[in-house]
Amino acid sequence: MKKTVCTVLKKILCPRIQYNFAHVKTLHHTTNNNYTNLFLSRGFGSVVGSDLPSSATLLQNNNEAKVVLLGTVHFSKQSVEDVSTIVKVLQPNAILIELCRQRVSLLELDDKKFLEDAKNLDTQKIKQAVKGQGLVSGMLHAMLLKTYADIAKELGVAPGGEFRRAYQEMKKIPGCKLFLGDRPIQITIARAFQSLSVLEVGQVLYHLTTANPKPLNKNQLEKYKDKDYVQEQFREITREVPAFKKIFHVFVDERDKCLAFSLQECVRAVQNPRVLAVVGMGHVDGISKYYGKMKQEDIVPLLFIPPRPLYAVLLGKAIKFTFYFLIFSIVYRFFFG
Repeated sequence: MKKTVCTVLKKILCPRIQYNFAHVKTLHHTTNNNYTNLFLSRGFGSVVGSDLPSSATLLQNNNEAKVVLLGTVHFSKQSVEDVSTIVKVLQPNAILIELCRQRVSLLELDDKKFLEDAKNLDTQKIKQAVKGQGLVSGMLHAMLLKTYADIAKELGVAPGGEFRRAYQEMKKIPGCKLFLGDRPIQITIARAFQSLSVLEVGQVLYHLTTANPKPLNKNQLEKYKDKDYVQEQFREITREVPAFKKIFHVFVDERDKCLAFSLQECVRAVQNPRVLAVVGMGHVDGISKYYGKMKQEDIVPLLFIPPRPLYAVLLGKAIKFTFYFLIFSIVYRFFFG
C-alpha cells in the first residue's frame, strides 16, 4: 500500500507529466564537456554576499550547492539589471523563475506589443484570457490582468522583464537549464476564491472595483525591494479588508512553499548546482523560511482545488437560469409581441 501511495505521489509531482513547477519545463542547450573545468578556472569556487545586489539572498553556499535567491519588483528595470549582475558573479548552471506553464509566454513577450495591447485592453481580450474559468475566479483573474495593464501603461514597462532577462542569460551559458517553479495560476486563483465565504467574496470584489489606487512612479516602485515595506503593505490592506488575509495565504504563503520545494528539486536535478532563483520580493522571506524543509506530502494538498462552496454553485445556477429567462423573454416578445 505504501509503495502504491509513493508511486501515485511521484506521478502527481512528476514535472514532465502533470504539474509544472520543479522543472516541469526544462530548456536544454548544448552541453560543453569542459564546462566544469572552465567553471573552476574562472575562480567561482565561492560566492560572496557583498558581490550581490542588496535584493539578493544567499540561501546556500557550501560544498553541496550555491543558491542565490533574487527578490524583484516585476515592473522594475533595475530588477532586470540585477539578474545580469548575479549571473556574472554566480555563473549558474540552473535558473529557476517564478512562472508556471500557463504564463511561460511571458518569456517570448514583445514589450512593445504588450504595451500597445495594454492601451487597447478590451472586454473581448479579457474574456479570451479567462476562458474556461468559473464566474468569480474569472472576475478575479480579469481584475489582475487589468491591474497589470494599467501599471504597464503608467510606467511604460511590460511585466516579467526580469524573467525574460534570466531566460536570455541562461541561453548564453553552455549547459545551463531553466526551471519553471510556480504552481499553475488557475489552481492558485481557484483556491483563493474557494477559501472565501460569500460575504468575504463581496468585500473583496467591492474593494477591487471601488479602490482608487495612487499612481505609481518608478521611484515608488523601487520601495517594493524593501521586504519590510512589502510586509507593511500586506498588513495595511488586510486591516482594510480582512478577507485579503485568506487570499494572501493562498497567493503568497502556499506559493512560497511550492517555490521552495521547486528550488529544492532544482538543486537536486543538476550536478555541482549553482542555482539562481528569480522571484517577486514578496516571496523572499517565505522561500528562505521553507527552503530545505519541504516534502512531497507538504506540497500535494496544495495542488488540488477543493469542491466549490454551495453558494458558488447556487450563484452559478441562478445566473445561468436568469440568462435563459432573458433569452426566452426576448424570443417570446419577438414572435408574440
